[in-house]
Amino acid sequence: MARLVLDKITKTFDRTQVINGIDLTIPHGEFIVFVGPSGCGKTTVLRMISGLESTTSGRILIGDKDVTYVEPSKRKVAMVFQSYALFPHMTTAENIGFSLRLAKKPKEEIKRRVAEVAQILRIEPLLTRKPAQLSGGQRQRVAIGRSIIRNPEIFLFDEPLSNLDAALRIQMRLEIARLHKRLGATLVYVTHDQTEAMTLANRIVVFNTGRIEQAGTPMELYDNPANLFVAGFIGSPAMNFIPSQLTHAGGKVVVKAGSVAITVEKELARTDAKEIILGIRPEHLAPSSPSDKDFVARVEIVEELGAESLVYLHNNFMTDPITMRSDPSIRFKPGEEVPIKINRAKMHLFAKDGALL
Repeated sequence: MARLVLDKITKTFDRTQVINGIDLTIPHGEFIVFVGPSGCGKTTVLRMISGLESTTSGRILIGDKDVTYVEPSKRKVAMVFQSYALFPHMTTAENIGFSLRLAKKPKEEIKRRVAEVAQILRIEPLLTRKPAQLSGGQRQRVAIGRSIIRNPEIFLFDEPLSNLDAALRIQMRLEIARLHKRLGATLVYVTHDQTEAMTLANRIVVFNTGRIEQAGTPMELYDNPANLFVAGFIGSPAMNFIPSQLTHAGGKVVVKAGSVAITVEKELARTDAKEIILGIRPEHLAPSSPSDKDFVARVEIVEELGAESLVYLHNNFMTDPITMRSDPSIRFKPGEEVPIKINRAKMHLFAKDGALL
């Protein structure tokens, strides 16, 4: 069983430590996605798993075997890169079967296994074509096929869809999800695209400056972010952040932001903070009646997206405009004043240092 364990792994380039003691266990068959901003270390960790990058300290285990210092070719992992890295002079069949040719497998076995992989990926009509005759999505399927044919214990994907257009990315997301379901393999996937992460992953790992900020299911991270960084990174449009104050009145904790005063019903881990940040997702704001409002905001811009509208609002106590997700049947005009209600059950409160209250 291809369980993957990262045990306190670190990576240092010259004197700069870029991976800071990562601990993570990935069970056999899990589809796990690494996300985070550029330079956060997610691709470096992927390359360390593959053996393309050495580990400064710590251990990497695949199954029960310590592979920390094992050569990449002997780790039983297969990596799909952002660039397709296909041999331009070879046909699709030759590209897919190349690793078997290197291993000097019989021609009949290579032919049979190439045909099996082509059937899985639905690229049988493309086997005689060369890369220049293939579309981007077709080339990516060939690159994936080249990995499948090796029967690896773990698949590693490094931003495989970033070179495709929007429609092809959606199509290939579905293909990769189907492939994982069919193979039942362990799959580690790096992306900067939140939609990919939310739709593909069993679990998401959020990286920041070489460490893990939070790991959990997509909805765990969306509904219960561990800190301000995760709250702002997961979700599109991003969570709104409103500078606020935490006060006490009548034995209760109250959040105040300009004219807004909201009693906090849930128990907080800390109540000593004064300057805080109120986080609220766009779908947890809604237009209300004037008598039931929390505040009044001015409409700046309306983005009509068909299935929904994104309404950008501003108020004197807000540093930046906030976003409200709305039903497209409700018509908003730039410049109009709108009474807004906050869903109190969905508020997130953070200290100035980013810690969850």
